Amino acid sequence: MGRIFRKQVLVCTVDGEGRCAPKGGKETFQKFREEVKARGLDVLVTSLGCTGQHGCGPTVVVHPDGIWYKEVTAAVVPEIVEQHLVGGKIVERLVNPERAVKAD
Repeated sequence: MGRIFRKQVLVCTVDGEGRCAPKGGKETFQKFREEVKARGLDVLVTSLGCTGQHGCGPTVVVHPDGIWYKEVTAAVVPEIVEQHLVGGKIVERLVNPERAVKAD
């Protein structure tokens, strides 16, 4: 059996004018990978295709929590990792109120 991850962090890295990559999506993706690895967390970090959230990107989705973060730059990644991924507390000021997934 393959490795089992506790959570998955999906980071939009789509290129193009007004999309997440030019707003720092690729740097955000890389910073999540670095932080998760440095802390030895059982979290899978993957790039994500377009979420249709161009106006508030870079977009980050934490699965299975159903939390969509907006305007996530590399500078705030350590805060999300520490508070949400390690501490289980959502970083409310970065949550996208337009998107939510209800967990059963």
